[in-house]
Amino acid sequence: MVLRLTIGFSDNPRVEPLKDGTVKPQNIELGFVTLDPSTLFQRNLFYDEFDVSEMSISETLLARERGDGKKWDWSALPVFLSRGHHWPYLYVNTASGIASLADMRGKRIGVPDYDMTAALWFRNTLKDLYGIEAKDNIWFNGRTKELSHGGALGLDKAGPVGVTHHWLTVDQTLDVMLDRGEIDACTAIRPSSRVTAGDTTVIDRWGGTQITGNARLRKLLADDGKAIVFEYYRKTGFFQANHHVIVQNRILREHPWVALELFDAFRRSKEVAYNAPAATPRLTFISREPIGRSKPGFWARTHTRWGCARWARMSSARSAARSSKGCCPSRCGSRISTTARF
Repeated sequence: MVLRLTIGFSDNPRVEPLKDGTVKPQNIELGFVTLDPSTLFQRNLFYDEFDVSEMSISETLLARERGDGKKWDWSALPVFLSRGHHWPYLYVNTASGIASLADMRGKRIGVPDYDMTAALWFRNTLKDLYGIEAKDNIWFNGRTKELSHGGALGLDKAGPVGVTHHWLTVDQTLDVMLDRGEIDACTAIRPSSRVTAGDTTVIDRWGGTQITGNARLRKLLADDGKAIVFEYYRKTGFFQANHHVIVQNRILREHPWVALELFDAFRRSKEVAYNAPAATPRLTFISREPIGRSKPGFWARTHTRWGCARWARMSSARSAARSSKGCCPSRCGSRISTTARF
């Protein structure tokens, strides 16, 4: 009997062989819905509608902690859809005095969503490499309370403790605020084809700021952040994974074999994508470097940072976990695959 699953993903070349049928999981028929990540994750948090989905790692953790056992009842597979990709979009105002990440202390920083994984890696990088704590800065949430992932998770009512954090209104946009000098830096300057400031239906609004040739704005990292990602890995052992795969526990309770079958299908899809004769350049930024292989002790450090109970919950898709050769060195019983370098 074939199990039919609805699967929500963004446009990712590593997943394309699975989407177009080149790679097929055994006894599973996948119905793909392709959305941009911000919309996809919002639908996961507001409607929880997909059987399998790409999802923000940090927002999965928050959802699991804040769920009631019915909504957001997910298990996470150790399949990572992107790593180190968010740094190319970091811009600063040229009057801010920011010449490098080391100059970020005390600055006003805009992020799409404070709780998103890319923003979390940004704060971790400032802390681990430069000793800059989140409370040392003022943070601006580009998405409104009504359409943000943080709002869906209740962060509009109970925000980050000890941190100065502001929500933008629907008429405000991060690009315009950066251009005017109302913020000093923004982690996600992505020009849009149309101005959407004031549009209550758009999650990531754009104010129409000219980026190219704008003397008031400067891209901070000329190498798109590659040196930062390598430095962070050398110091901490962490390679900045951004999105992973979640599966509804209602499916795994009835069909526990699905976790391992999906894990294997994603692995094969990535291999096909990398081996394609005309592999897109989108696959090659950082992703194929030796850095992708976890150093000895990587999962031990991950376990230490996340804690036994949380790490065990995150790896509760046990069919996939039992196939791995790596396990948590603390002997807590949680196991995770060290081969999942998606």
